[in-house]
Amino acid sequence: MADAMQGSALSQDYSPAQAQPLQTERVLPQKSGPLAVIKDRLRGLTHLRLAKRIVRSALAEPRVEGFAARDIGQKQLIATWKDLHTRGLVLDWPDVGFQNHSEFEEDGHLLYIFSLAGTTNRTLVEISAQDARVCMGTNLVLHHRWRGFFFDGDPVFVDEGRRFFAAHPATQADPPVFESRWFDKDNINEHLRKLDVPPEIDLLSLDIDGVDLHLWQALTVTRPRVLVAEFNNAVPSDRAITVPYRADFDYRKLPPEHHLFRSASLAAYVAASRAKGYRLVAVNSLGFNAIFLRDDVGVGIFPEIPASVIDANPSAQRMRAVHWPVLETLPWVEVG
Repeated sequence: MADAMQGSALSQDYSPAQAQPLQTERVLPQKSGPLAVIKDRLRGLTHLRLAKRIVRSALAEPRVEGFAARDIGQKQLIATWKDLHTRGLVLDWPDVGFQNHSEFEEDGHLLYIFSLAGTTNRTLVEISAQDARVCMGTNLVLHHRWRGFFFDGDPVFVDEGRRFFAAHPATQADPPVFESRWFDKDNINEHLRKLDVPPEIDLLSLDIDGVDLHLWQALTVTRPRVLVAEFNNAVPSDRAITVPYRADFDYRKLPPEHHLFRSASLAAYVAASRAKGYRLVAVNSLGFNAIFLRDDVGVGIFPEIPASVIDANPSAQRMRAVHWPVLETLPWVEVG
Protein backbone atom coordinates (compact mmCIF):
# COMPACT_ATOMS: atom_id res chain seq x y z
CA MET A 1 0.00 0.00 0.00
CA ALA A 2 1.10 3.56 -0.54
CA ASP A 3 3.55 4.78 2.07
CA ALA A 4 2.32 8.38 1.95
CA MET A 5 -1.25 9.14 2.93
CA GLN A 6 -3.17 11.54 0.75
CA GLY A 7 -5.30 14.29 2.14
CA SER A 8 -8.49 12.51 3.10
CA ALA A 9 -6.47 10.52 5.60
CA LEU A 10 -4.90 13.53 7.29
CA SER A 11 -6.04 16.63 9.05
CA GLN A 12 -6.85 19.48 6.65
CA ASP A 13 -4.51 21.72 8.63
CA TYR A 14 -1.56 19.36 8.46
CA SER A 15 1.55 20.43 6.60
CA PRO A 16 4.93 18.67 6.70
CA ALA A 17 6.47 22.10 7.09
CA GLN A 18 4.79 22.34 10.51
CA ALA A 19 6.59 19.27 11.80
CA GLN A 20 9.35 19.99 14.28
CA PRO A 21 12.82 18.67 13.43
CA LEU A 22 14.14 15.87 15.59
CA GLN A 23 17.38 17.76 16.09
CA THR A 24 18.31 21.41 16.07
CA GLU A 25 20.73 22.46 13.36
CA ARG A 26 24.31 22.34 14.46
CA VAL A 27 26.67 25.19 13.67
CA LEU A 28 29.99 23.65 12.75
CA PRO A 29 33.13 25.36 14.03
CA GLN A 30 35.39 27.07 11.56
CA LYS A 31 38.23 24.74 10.59
CA SER A 32 41.84 25.85 10.23
CA GLY A 33 45.21 24.25 9.60
CA PRO A 34 47.04 22.85 6.56
CA LEU A 35 44.15 20.65 5.38
CA ALA A 36 41.73 23.56 5.40
CA VAL A 37 44.19 25.67 3.42
CA ILE A 38 44.55 22.95 0.78
CA LYS A 39 40.76 22.62 0.49
CA ASP A 40 40.41 26.39 0.07
CA ARG A 41 42.97 26.34 -2.75
CA LEU A 42 41.21 23.42 -4.47
CA ARG A 43 37.91 25.30 -4.33
CA GLY A 44 39.57 28.04 -6.31
CA LEU A 45 40.27 25.79 -9.28
CA THR A 46 37.64 26.41 -11.94
CA HIS A 47 37.76 22.94 -13.49
CA LEU A 48 37.22 21.25 -10.12
CA ARG A 49 34.23 23.47 -9.38
CA LEU A 50 32.83 22.61 -12.81
CA ALA A 51 33.36 18.87 -12.24
CA LYS A 52 31.59 19.09 -8.89
CA ARG A 53 28.67 20.91 -10.50
CA ILE A 54 28.39 18.23 -13.22
CA VAL A 55 28.34 15.44 -10.61
CA ARG A 56 25.66 17.19 -8.59
CA SER A 57 23.58 17.74 -11.70
CA ALA A 58 23.91 14.09 -12.71
CA LEU A 59 22.81 12.91 -9.28
CA ALA A 60 19.75 15.16 -9.49
CA GLU A 61 18.69 13.77 -12.89
CA PRO A 62 16.08 11.01 -13.13
CA ARG A 63 17.44 7.57 -13.88
CA VAL A 64 17.16 7.28 -17.66
CA GLU A 65 19.73 4.60 -18.50
CA GLY A 66 18.23 2.29 -21.10
CA PHE A 67 15.23 4.56 -21.64
CA ALA A 68 15.47 4.41 -25.45
CA ALA A 69 15.76 0.61 -25.40
CA ARG A 70 12.72 0.28 -23.14
CA ASP A 71 10.84 2.72 -25.33
CA ILE A 72 11.51 0.66 -28.46
CA GLY A 73 10.91 -2.60 -26.63
CA GLN A 74 7.46 -1.56 -25.45
CA LYS A 75 6.44 -0.49 -28.93
CA GLN A 76 7.57 -3.88 -30.24
CA LEU A 77 5.51 -5.53 -27.53
CA ILE A 78 2.42 -3.59 -28.60
CA ALA A 79 2.91 -4.65 -32.22
CA THR A 80 3.33 -8.28 -31.17
CA TRP A 81 0.28 -8.25 -28.91
CA LYS A 82 -1.88 -6.71 -31.61
CA ASP A 83 -0.69 -9.26 -34.16
CA LEU A 84 -1.47 -12.13 -31.81
CA HIS A 85 -4.89 -10.67 -31.14
CA THR A 86 -5.70 -10.53 -34.85
CA ARG A 87 -4.88 -14.25 -34.88
CA GLY A 88 -7.43 -14.82 -32.11
CA LEU A 89 -4.98 -15.17 -29.21
CA VAL A 90 -5.50 -13.27 -25.95
CA LEU A 91 -2.66 -13.84 -23.50
CA ASP A 92 -3.00 -14.62 -19.80
CA TRP A 93 -2.17 -11.87 -17.29
CA PRO A 94 1.06 -13.50 -16.03
CA ASP A 95 2.32 -13.56 -19.62
CA VAL A 96 1.98 -9.80 -20.17
CA GLY A 97 2.88 -8.29 -16.82
CA PHE A 98 6.08 -6.31 -16.38
CA GLN A 99 7.39 -3.67 -14.03
CA ASN A 100 8.97 -0.44 -15.20
CA HIS A 101 7.56 2.25 -12.93
CA SER A 102 4.64 0.37 -11.39
CA GLU A 103 5.03 -1.17 -7.95
CA PHE A 104 4.71 -4.65 -9.40
CA GLU A 105 3.64 -6.00 -12.83
CA GLU A 106 0.82 -3.54 -13.51
CA ASP A 107 2.74 -1.59 -16.18
CA GLY A 108 2.45 -4.60 -18.45
CA HIS A 109 -1.19 -5.26 -17.59
CA LEU A 110 -2.22 -1.71 -18.38
CA LEU A 111 -0.23 -1.52 -21.60
CA TYR A 112 -1.78 -4.79 -22.74
CA ILE A 113 -5.30 -3.56 -22.01
CA PHE A 114 -4.85 -0.33 -23.92
CA SER A 115 -3.05 -2.09 -26.77
CA LEU A 116 -6.08 -4.31 -27.41
CA ALA A 117 -8.96 -2.14 -26.17
CA GLY A 118 -7.62 1.13 -27.56
CA THR A 119 -7.57 4.60 -26.04
CA THR A 120 -9.57 7.81 -26.37
CA ASN A 121 -7.54 10.82 -25.24
CA ARG A 122 -4.66 8.99 -23.51
CA THR A 123 -5.31 10.91 -20.29
CA LEU A 124 -4.83 9.56 -16.78
CA VAL A 125 -5.43 10.67 -13.22
CA GLU A 126 -3.40 9.21 -10.37
CA ILE A 127 -4.43 9.98 -6.79
CA SER A 128 -1.67 9.38 -4.24
CA ALA A 129 1.23 9.18 -6.69
CA GLN A 130 3.95 10.03 -4.17
CA ASP A 131 6.82 11.39 -6.35
CA ALA A 132 5.63 9.38 -9.40
CA ARG A 133 8.81 7.38 -9.73
CA VAL A 134 6.88 4.29 -8.64
CA CYS A 135 3.24 4.48 -9.62
CA MET A 136 0.73 3.29 -12.19
CA GLY A 137 0.72 6.16 -14.68
CA THR A 138 4.36 7.09 -15.15
CA ASN A 139 5.22 4.41 -17.71
CA LEU A 140 2.35 5.57 -19.93
CA VAL A 141 3.40 9.22 -19.62
CA LEU A 142 7.10 8.64 -20.31
CA HIS A 143 6.99 5.94 -22.96
CA HIS A 144 3.64 6.53 -24.64
CA ARG A 145 3.22 10.30 -24.32
CA TRP A 146 0.06 10.26 -22.26
CA ARG A 147 -1.29 13.35 -20.55
CA GLY A 148 -1.08 12.94 -16.80
CA PHE A 149 -2.73 14.49 -13.75
CA PHE A 150 -0.76 13.37 -10.69
CA PHE A 151 -1.76 14.15 -7.12
CA ASP A 152 -0.34 13.58 -3.67
CA GLY A 153 -1.18 14.99 -0.28
CA ASP A 154 2.48 15.54 0.62
CA PRO A 155 3.92 18.70 -0.99
CA VAL A 156 7.44 17.32 -0.60
CA PHE A 157 6.55 14.38 -2.84
CA VAL A 158 4.89 16.77 -5.28
CA ASP A 159 8.01 18.95 -5.53
CA GLU A 160 10.16 15.86 -6.12
CA GLY A 161 7.73 14.60 -8.75
CA ARG A 162 7.75 17.91 -10.59
CA ARG A 163 11.55 17.88 -10.66
CA PHE A 164 11.53 14.30 -11.91
CA PHE A 165 9.29 15.05 -14.89
CA ALA A 166 10.93 18.42 -15.62
CA ALA A 167 14.33 16.72 -15.89
CA HIS A 168 13.27 13.62 -17.80
CA PRO A 169 13.94 13.83 -21.56
CA ALA A 170 10.47 12.50 -22.38
CA THR A 171 8.64 15.20 -20.43
CA GLN A 172 11.02 18.18 -20.27
CA ALA A 173 9.10 20.12 -22.91
CA ASP A 174 5.64 19.31 -21.58
CA PRO A 175 5.56 17.85 -18.06
CA PRO A 176 2.32 16.46 -16.63
CA VAL A 177 0.19 18.28 -14.08
CA PHE A 178 1.39 17.50 -10.56
CA GLU A 179 -0.51 19.03 -7.65
CA SER A 180 -0.73 18.70 -3.90
CA ARG A 181 -4.37 18.04 -3.07
CA TRP A 182 -6.31 16.72 -0.10
CA PHE A 183 -9.16 14.67 -1.52
CA ASP A 184 -12.39 13.78 0.20
CA LYS A 185 -15.76 12.79 -1.20
CA ASP A 186 -17.02 16.38 -1.02
CA ASN A 187 -14.17 18.00 -2.96
CA ILE A 188 -12.88 15.40 -5.41
CA ASN A 189 -15.11 16.52 -8.28
CA GLU A 190 -14.38 20.20 -7.74
CA HIS A 191 -10.62 19.67 -7.59
CA LEU A 192 -10.60 17.74 -10.87
CA ARG A 193 -13.01 20.15 -12.57
CA LYS A 194 -10.84 23.17 -11.72
CA LEU A 195 -7.86 21.50 -13.40
CA ASP A 196 -9.90 20.78 -16.55
CA VAL A 197 -9.73 17.01 -16.24
CA PRO A 198 -11.79 15.76 -19.23
CA PRO A 199 -15.23 14.21 -18.65
CA GLU A 200 -13.78 10.94 -19.97
CA ILE A 201 -10.26 9.69 -19.25
CA ASP A 202 -8.57 6.43 -20.09
CA LEU A 203 -7.17 5.61 -16.64
CA LEU A 204 -7.80 6.37 -12.97
CA SER A 205 -5.40 5.02 -10.34
CA LEU A 206 -6.62 5.23 -6.75
CA ASP A 207 -4.57 4.26 -3.70
CA ILE A 208 -4.87 6.42 -0.59
CA ASP A 209 -4.88 3.74 2.13
CA GLY A 210 -8.06 5.10 3.64
CA VAL A 211 -11.47 6.04 2.33
CA ASP A 212 -10.62 5.01 -1.23
CA LEU A 213 -13.95 3.39 -2.05
CA HIS A 214 -15.88 6.42 -0.82
CA LEU A 215 -13.97 8.61 -3.29
CA TRP A 216 -14.65 6.18 -6.13
CA GLN A 217 -18.37 6.20 -5.32
CA ALA A 218 -18.43 10.01 -5.15
CA LEU A 219 -16.56 10.58 -8.43
CA THR A 220 -18.86 11.94 -11.15
CA VAL A 221 -16.90 14.68 -12.95
CA THR A 222 -15.05 12.15 -15.10
CA ARG A 223 -15.65 8.55 -16.19
CA PRO A 224 -12.45 6.56 -16.53
CA ARG A 225 -12.41 3.70 -18.99
CA VAL A 226 -10.05 1.76 -16.69
CA LEU A 227 -9.72 1.84 -12.91
CA VAL A 228 -6.76 0.51 -10.93
CA ALA A 229 -7.46 0.38 -7.21
CA GLU A 230 -5.74 -1.16 -4.23
CA PHE A 231 -8.04 -3.21 -2.01
CA ASN A 232 -7.64 -4.80 1.40
CA ASN A 233 -6.78 -8.43 0.76
CA ALA A 234 -6.89 -9.33 4.44
CA VAL A 235 -10.69 -9.35 4.14
CA PRO A 236 -12.39 -12.55 2.89
CA SER A 237 -13.62 -12.40 -0.69
CA ASP A 238 -17.27 -12.82 0.32
CA ARG A 239 -17.32 -9.74 2.56
CA ALA A 240 -18.27 -6.49 0.80
CA ILE A 241 -17.08 -4.00 3.42
CA THR A 242 -15.23 -0.70 3.71
CA VAL A 243 -13.99 1.56 6.48
CA PRO A 244 -16.56 4.14 7.63
CA TYR A 245 -16.22 7.51 5.96
CA ARG A 246 -14.34 10.30 7.68
CA ALA A 247 -12.66 13.10 5.78
CA ASP A 248 -9.74 12.94 8.23
CA PHE A 249 -9.49 9.15 8.35
CA ASP A 250 -5.94 8.11 9.25
CA TYR A 251 -5.15 4.48 10.01
CA ARG A 252 -1.85 5.60 11.57
CA LYS A 253 -3.77 7.03 14.50
CA LEU A 254 -5.10 3.57 15.32
CA PRO A 255 -3.34 1.01 17.51
CA PRO A 256 -0.58 -0.78 15.55
CA GLU A 257 -2.55 -4.03 15.47
CA HIS A 258 -5.36 -2.15 13.68
CA HIS A 259 -3.24 -0.48 10.98
CA LEU A 260 -4.78 -2.68 8.30
CA PHE A 261 -8.20 -1.28 9.10
CA ARG A 262 -8.28 0.76 5.89
CA SER A 263 -9.61 0.87 2.34
CA ALA A 264 -12.18 -1.73 1.25
CA SER A 265 -12.46 -5.37 0.32
CA LEU A 266 -12.39 -6.62 -3.25
CA ALA A 267 -16.04 -7.65 -3.01
CA ALA A 268 -16.92 -4.10 -1.95
CA TYR A 269 -15.10 -2.71 -4.98
CA VAL A 270 -16.90 -5.18 -7.22
CA ALA A 271 -20.30 -4.14 -5.83
CA ALA A 272 -19.61 -0.39 -6.03
CA SER A 273 -18.04 -0.68 -9.49
CA ARG A 274 -20.91 -2.73 -10.89
CA ALA A 275 -23.26 0.02 -9.75
CA LYS A 276 -21.18 2.48 -11.80
CA GLY A 277 -20.99 0.21 -14.85
CA TYR A 278 -17.61 -1.50 -14.40
CA ARG A 279 -16.42 -5.10 -14.19
CA LEU A 280 -13.42 -6.73 -12.50
CA VAL A 281 -10.98 -8.20 -15.04
CA ALA A 282 -7.64 -8.69 -13.29
CA VAL A 283 -5.82 -8.83 -9.95
CA ASN A 284 -2.06 -8.52 -9.55
CA SER A 285 0.08 -11.47 -8.52
CA LEU A 286 0.20 -10.46 -4.86
CA GLY A 287 -3.57 -10.12 -4.73
CA PHE A 288 -4.14 -6.51 -3.66
CA ASN A 289 -4.32 -4.37 -6.83
CA ALA A 290 -7.43 -4.80 -8.97
CA ILE A 291 -8.19 -3.62 -12.50
CA PHE A 292 -11.74 -2.75 -13.54
CA LEU A 293 -12.93 -1.95 -17.05
CA ARG A 294 -15.94 0.12 -17.94
CA ASP A 295 -18.57 -2.16 -19.46
CA ASP A 296 -18.09 -0.73 -22.97
CA VAL A 297 -14.30 -1.27 -22.92
CA GLY A 298 -12.59 -4.42 -24.11
CA VAL A 299 -15.86 -6.23 -24.67
CA GLY A 300 -15.23 -9.76 -25.87
CA ILE A 301 -11.53 -9.50 -24.97
CA PHE A 302 -11.35 -9.16 -21.20
CA PRO A 303 -14.09 -11.13 -19.41
CA GLU A 304 -15.33 -10.41 -15.91
CA ILE A 305 -13.85 -12.44 -13.07
CA PRO A 306 -15.32 -12.94 -9.57
CA ALA A 307 -13.92 -11.56 -6.32
CA SER A 308 -13.32 -15.15 -5.23
CA VAL A 309 -10.34 -15.25 -7.62
CA ILE A 310 -8.15 -14.12 -4.71
CA ASP A 311 -9.10 -17.14 -2.59
CA ALA A 312 -6.35 -19.15 -4.28
CA ASN A 313 -3.76 -16.37 -3.99
CA PRO A 314 -1.04 -17.37 -1.47
CA SER A 315 -0.35 -13.78 -0.42
CA ALA A 316 -4.04 -13.11 0.26
CA GLN A 317 -4.31 -16.38 2.15
CA ARG A 318 -1.45 -15.39 4.44
CA MET A 319 -2.86 -11.91 5.00
CA ARG A 320 -6.24 -13.32 6.03
CA ALA A 321 -4.78 -15.94 8.31
CA VAL A 322 -2.67 -13.40 10.18
CA HIS A 323 -4.84 -10.27 10.22
CA TRP A 324 -8.51 -11.08 9.70
CA PRO A 325 -9.17 -12.49 13.21
CA VAL A 326 -8.33 -9.03 14.60
CA LEU A 327 -9.80 -6.92 11.78
CA GLU A 328 -13.09 -8.80 11.86
CA THR A 329 -13.97 -7.17 15.18
CA LEU A 330 -13.64 -3.61 13.88
CA PRO A 331 -16.52 -1.34 12.72
CA TRP A 332 -16.59 -2.06 8.98
CA VAL A 333 -19.45 -0.74 6.83
CA GLU A 334 -21.32 -3.09 4.52
CA VAL A 335 -21.42 -2.18 0.81
CA GLY A 336 -24.58 -3.38 -0.90
